[in-house]
Amino acid sequence: MSLQWTRRAFSQTWRQRSNNTIGHALLVRHRQPTVPGVAKRCAWTMHNVNNSKLDPGNHNSDHLRLIFDDKDLWKQQRQLFAKTESIKPVGLLESTHFTNVEGFAYATEQAIQRAQLIVERIWRAPENGPDEMRRVVKNLDRLSDTLCSVIDMAEFVRNVHPDESIMEAANNAYNDLCFYMNTLNTDTRMHKVLSQVLADKSIVQQFTPDEHAAAIVFLRDFEKSGIHLSDKQREQFVELSDRIIHFGRAFIQQDPRGISHLKLDPASLNGLAQSIMRTCPVKDGHVYVPTGSTECQMILKYADNEALRKLAFEALNSANPESVSILERLMRTRADLANLVGKSSYAELQLQDKMAKNPENVDAFLRTLIHHQSPASERDILILQKAKQQAMRLNQLPKVNAWDRDYYMHVSNMTERLTQGPSPALPYFTVGSVMQGLSRLFYHLYGVQFVPAALKTGESWHEDVRKLDVICERDGKIGTVYCDLFSRQGKTTRAAHYTVRTSRRVDDDDAENDIRYAFPGQNVSPDRFMPPMIQSTDTIRGRQGQFQLPIIALTCDFNNKSGSTAMLSMFEVETLFHEMGHAMHSMLGRTDFHNVSGTRCATDFVELPSILMEHFVWHPSVLPLFSHDRTYSPEAIQSFLKQQKRFSGIETNSQIVMALLDQQYHSTAAARGNSFSSEKIWHNLQDQVGLFPSVPNTMWPVQFEHLFGYGAGYYSYLFDRTLARRIWETCFEKDPLDRDQGLAFRDRLLMWGGARDPWECVADVLGGQDGERIARGDEEAMRTVGDWGIDV
Repeated sequence: MSLQWTRRAFSQTWRQRSNNTIGHALLVRHRQPTVPGVAKRCAWTMHNVNNSKLDPGNHNSDHLRLIFDDKDLWKQQRQLFAKTESIKPVGLLESTHFTNVEGFAYATEQAIQRAQLIVERIWRAPENGPDEMRRVVKNLDRLSDTLCSVIDMAEFVRNVHPDESIMEAANNAYNDLCFYMNTLNTDTRMHKVLSQVLADKSIVQQFTPDEHAAAIVFLRDFEKSGIHLSDKQREQFVELSDRIIHFGRAFIQQDPRGISHLKLDPASLNGLAQSIMRTCPVKDGHVYVPTGSTECQMILKYADNEALRKLAFEALNSANPESVSILERLMRTRADLANLVGKSSYAELQLQDKMAKNPENVDAFLRTLIHHQSPASERDILILQKAKQQAMRLNQLPKVNAWDRDYYMHVSNMTERLTQGPSPALPYFTVGSVMQGLSRLFYHLYGVQFVPAALKTGESWHEDVRKLDVICERDGKIGTVYCDLFSRQGKTTRAAHYTVRTSRRVDDDDAENDIRYAFPGQNVSPDRFMPPMIQSTDTIRGRQGQFQLPIIALTCDFNNKSGSTAMLSMFEVETLFHEMGHAMHSMLGRTDFHNVSGTRCATDFVELPSILMEHFVWHPSVLPLFSHDRTYSPEAIQSFLKQQKRFSGIETNSQIVMALLDQQYHSTAAARGNSFSSEKIWHNLQDQVGLFPSVPNTMWPVQFEHLFGYGAGYYSYLFDRTLARRIWETCFEKDPLDRDQGLAFRDRLLMWGGARDPWECVADVLGGQDGERIARGDEEAMRTVGDWGIDV
């Protein structure tokens, strides 16, 4: 659910990976031995953490690695925490009120009451004089932070906490605050005051860059909420918004397929019969294979019977009429909402504050990217054609159909292994080694490292959680990362980055005057109100004032079976690097304003730092930072990468088609009423741009859940992949440990959060002709980025 200006997008970021890039940890692993002298080292480390001192040599210490890898050491560490810390619970993630179920209700009521005081103060700003008008943007940011301090915590807790009663309390808090926020999104009085502030040049001239950026964000999000509409039209806006949520939930929760199972003669399965009949029902001499099951996927990949593969493909991509109807009603309702606020399409509405700016620029990027990637796509299709030609003993290259794709990929890979030999052994690494390597890498690049910190009573939601302080040699402590990285029964959250709290300057809040300016001329006692929320504050070296430091939580589901040390495949390492890219953006994106801090930036910019981190994983200079006691030759890594990138041209084309589909479904076509045909658009697009002819009577888009979540923004990941690749090649590929390049990336891009035009940030990092060509952020810039392409 979008919370508009009071809660910026991507407080959590989910990573979706394609099937051919998912790594799985081995089931049985050796464990690291316990290192002697644990208690002494724990006490020494905690002393350094509690005093927030940077130990330049600590990035070489084994302690960070072992608290993740050695269960006995971690158990001793927790026992040490229990002896040295207060028995009184401090609350989850050290948040004062989140110690029990009742605390969530109290925190919600407190946040709403304090928020309403700030709202009253903003309303009264014009009558309270120029100084109060000058503080309007600051007070809007305080308002946003006041509500986010509870709702971001509630969102995180309701997704990760093992206690159902706590999850329910967090969910209730989340829903209550959503309802309150929706009333603020259409508050015409606040919008009017903000508009007056921005129209006063004498005030705007005094704005700092991040203050002005925050003001523009607030104004745009007000306008996207239909604030300029009449009362009757705003009622219609709310009604349409509610319908969008209703259709969106139905779209995600539905069973979209029109065919529930395949009724097959076991003889048609050939070599697959035994394995499929072992798990699927058999009745009246037929085997019943559920559509969408692993067994159905097996038929597509392994069955040499083309007719059977076609049958499986049609079933997998079938759609019932109701699922198509829900999809089209969702698209038409979004179009109606956009038209109501004066936009020609939902894509135009959504893209106005993104790097892309408008649908035409997105189309320019995607069409240019298709052209750039076509040699790789054509190469991959030729491989499949040759595989099919050989298998069918044909004299000419045959057409490859959609149901041939997985099968002939498999055939080609098997032939490659027979002729070229087996692919290099897939390396595995412990979680602790990777965390140690990340700390070393960030020390090289940014002068930043991770230092284990003590968990106080009640601070953690599970014994697997580790707490890391982020220490900068230049600034001191700059934030905290909570790591919940291991799988456990009942844990459903996947790899994710949660922003629990952003950085923000707090010493100039002036909260003590809220009542005075909210009720001018009235003798209102503070006793009528709940006490204000208290957040911990810190100083930052070299910066004036007091700041709340960012708090981030990372979750993964790495296998950590009892008695073993969790081991990660290279792709799981890549996942952890990706999520840490988000975390460092949150840590280093330091502004005075909460609403433009860290990952609170344009949604087609937010993935850039995390995707860039994926490039570092495979570099021979970075691998030794986390390989611990193992060595791998650059040649072996490159050979492994080559194997894994087979058919990446097909995969990229598929992603481009999905991004174009997202754009076309959210275009002006959706406003054409009953003439809008999602099926016709899909088949035309697949035939024009896709690598395989469309298949009649199939309708895969009913399974494309991101149509609801992204809503005209699915291109973002492809866009950021191209930017990340260019930055990698320009700045880091030669020497990924270069401190000068790292600091340049930190100071020119990461530190700004959402407070600066991201085009300017990227242009500054790239420099030269590349920077000049994209600095304007227009259609030509989008074409330029598309022509840079994606690594294949």
